[in-house]
Amino acid sequence: MVYLEYLAMATNHRKVMGTTPGFSDPSRSTTFRYCPTFFFAMHLPTLSLVLAGTAFATKNSTRPYSTWMANSFRSKNQTIDNHYVSAVIHEGYAKAAMAQNDTELASFASGEVSSIVSADGTLQGWNSTFYTLDDIRIGNNLLHVWNSEGRKDEKYVIAAKGLREQLDRWPRTPEGGFWHRAPTYENQMWLDGLYMADTFYATYTSYFEPDNTTAWNDIELQFDQIEEHCRNKTSNLLKHGFSSDKSTVWADPVTGASPYVWDRALGWYFVALVEVLEVWPKTHAGYSKLLNYYTTLACGIKNVQDTSGGWWLLMDEQLAGLAGNYIESSATALFTYSYLKGVRLGLLEKAYQDTAVKAWDLLLDEFIQYEKNGTLSFTGTVTVGSLKGDASYEYYTTVPLLVNDGKGAGPFMYAASEIELAGLDISRQPQPTMSLVSSAASPSATNPSCSTADFTQFPSKDVFCAVGSVAGIFCSGNNTARATGKPSGSGVASKTGASATKTGANSPAKTGAASALSAPEGVSKAGLGMLAMLVVSAFAGALL
Repeated sequence: MVYLEYLAMATNHRKVMGTTPGFSDPSRSTTFRYCPTFFFAMHLPTLSLVLAGTAFATKNSTRPYSTWMANSFRSKNQTIDNHYVSAVIHEGYAKAAMAQNDTELASFASGEVSSIVSADGTLQGWNSTFYTLDDIRIGNNLLHVWNSEGRKDEKYVIAAKGLREQLDRWPRTPEGGFWHRAPTYENQMWLDGLYMADTFYATYTSYFEPDNTTAWNDIELQFDQIEEHCRNKTSNLLKHGFSSDKSTVWADPVTGASPYVWDRALGWYFVALVEVLEVWPKTHAGYSKLLNYYTTLACGIKNVQDTSGGWWLLMDEQLAGLAGNYIESSATALFTYSYLKGVRLGLLEKAYQDTAVKAWDLLLDEFIQYEKNGTLSFTGTVTVGSLKGDASYEYYTTVPLLVNDGKGAGPFMYAASEIELAGLDISRQPQPTMSLVSSAASPSATNPSCSTADFTQFPSKDVFCAVGSVAGIFCSGNNTARATGKPSGSGVASKTGASATKTGANSPAKTGAASALSAPEGVSKAGLGMLAMLVVSAFAGALL
């Protein structure tokens, strides 16, 4: 389906200037020539018939992004396992189902989790003697299914208890912090680990041992250790992790901290705080401490938000815009989610909602890709960030990006669910409509300008044209189209040159307009041909 805009044409001529994200020439201008209003009124019935036969969507064809992304991932036949990426994706499904009261999606998500837990409570793939905090995250999924289904099926309790008891045996730093992984990361704690393990630890305790002060104190200790070694008291941001014995090559000689603030690690940690606070007993002394950790971090993250709405891969303030650094998608989604959930729970001031909405706008404009089959893809997600090597700037900024990485799409579902629970705008996808205009854009298959007639010639090359407030790639013989830019009236701030450039430079190669917003449906050549005939006759009639 070609994404064009049908405008009320009140004048004969109008000139619109604009830039198009995803195209390198910001100076391109587009001239639109509008037919007289009375002439459109004369031909409106005919135009309506043409549009009715070309499968154009209406202004009402909107759907929530949470379930849209969830069902898009389902269509890719993702298989579930006990590792954290699967846990994140399926938690995204569950959050989307809750936000939209989608019982079918909820049943699917629960069924997937059930499929990896045997009737006797055995969690498939779990190794009780392999100590990696990443593999504890699935415990949240187990507890969610058990709780949401009436707390009846004991197999989830048995499996969750196994994970909880493993934490009692976990290798620890001399101060009592969980090693991120044993023996690979001896005496190291990473921000990621608090999300992977301690949210489960806290939720399990709240369900089964709410009066276990020893457990609550132990969870508090994990956050205290991270805060003591990783937080910059000036910026209120936290480094990726720390080495308790300062033996690693990257460890700060005083704090043991790693050199940089890595965005996704901080995102996981920001989410861990809000999720733990949600279940933490307010009568416990640690509650006010964790709340302070959360609110001061919220302020620190807000202070380094890019003007585009997103956050840099390496968030240290002096690194913004530095060569190699770029605006990354997964952390932007995680921050969006944590801000909105914090506001919803009354933990953060409502003003932070504006911070989150600005980030949400960027996610839709820069990182959501609309596929021809009607599904969504999520782009711009860094594959990994590790403290295994030297943790250098060059290491972080040269890790590849992926499309449809669960570590990005999952958090996007989290964020979308909170957007929808807050009653904020869920219909931001550009709406396809029709405009009878000429356009001066390039290139075309036959000449350096692109006109209305070019839209119906199906050239051998893709044709770029900007129509109304939506720019598009009008594709050749495959009879498809993609639109780039923002929906009319979206109010989204344009991307900064730095963020747009860096994201593009570090993204996987994309063909055609794959990085742009794209229409999920097709439009028939016959319909376009009829439209072209109408356009020609309209202009000819106007000259008589």
